[in-house]
Amino acid sequence: MEITRPHPELEADRRADRKTWLYFTIFVFAAFLVNALSAQDEIMRQGGSHPALPWLSEATSHLVILALVPFITQMLSRFPLFAGQWRANLIRHAFAVVFFSIVHILLMVGLRKLFMPILFGFRYDFGLSDPSVWLYEFRKDALSYATIAAIFGLSRMVEQKSLEAEAARAEAQDRHRLTLKSGGRTYFVDADNVIWAKAASNYVEVVTPARTYLARMTLTELGRLLEAAGGRHARVHRSHIVNLDMVEEIVPTGEGDVVLRLETGDEVSGSRRYRKAFETTFA
Repeated sequence: MEITRPHPELEADRRADRKTWLYFTIFVFAAFLVNALSAQDEIMRQGGSHPALPWLSEATSHLVILALVPFITQMLSRFPLFAGQWRANLIRHAFAVVFFSIVHILLMVGLRKLFMPILFGFRYDFGLSDPSVWLYEFRKDALSYATIAAIFGLSRMVEQKSLEAEAARAEAQDRHRLTLKSGGRTYFVDADNVIWAKAASNYVEVVTPARTYLARMTLTELGRLLEAAGGRHARVHRSHIVNLDMVEEIVPTGEGDVVLRLETGDEVSGSRRYRKAFETTFA
């Protein structure tokens, strides 16, 4: 019998959702406490009756929102907001916001109508026949939906980034190739072909005999991949990594800094902070 294994990306999304669900539940509980205590204090200062009423009102609203979180995460899975079709998917999420708000209001009101007579001895009237009440609640629900979608969506992006990093390390270890994302494409470059690299804002310029790649990664991430691939590369400056097999000459420039002249004719700055570490490899 064939065993079906979950897709790694789907598993990554589920891991992200589980982690985020825990933190989000804690946040919602904290918001519930703050809102309920604030409303209760306001009633007591004004001398109103039933100061405990906000506890039921806030509890019903926050519990229903928590119950509807799986609906939002399911929408994110079917219609991602961080993919190529995000514009079309945004329209679908706009309809989802309306559904989310309607369900939230109806369930919240239903719970209040159920428990209000039991706990406080009178019936609850929300005013569902008043369109302004629906609009008032919808504005808050739209913000809640957007916040939840952003939190869980960003958490998934972080988890997917981690998954890509693991795959890149495995590629480096097993096949001695680097995985470089450049211009919306993914390139696989033999580690030994990397002559040198330098940091360029949020990117890294990776120089090879064939071409220079502008990869979206940090110099530290590139260094880890080169180390996993077993290449003879070293950090010679906070902004530079060099293939030590390509170094032709090391020229001191004063105060401990150096210039590394490569076989290609390129000159790369080396700082005294890294000098001892890379010069020991030539001993």
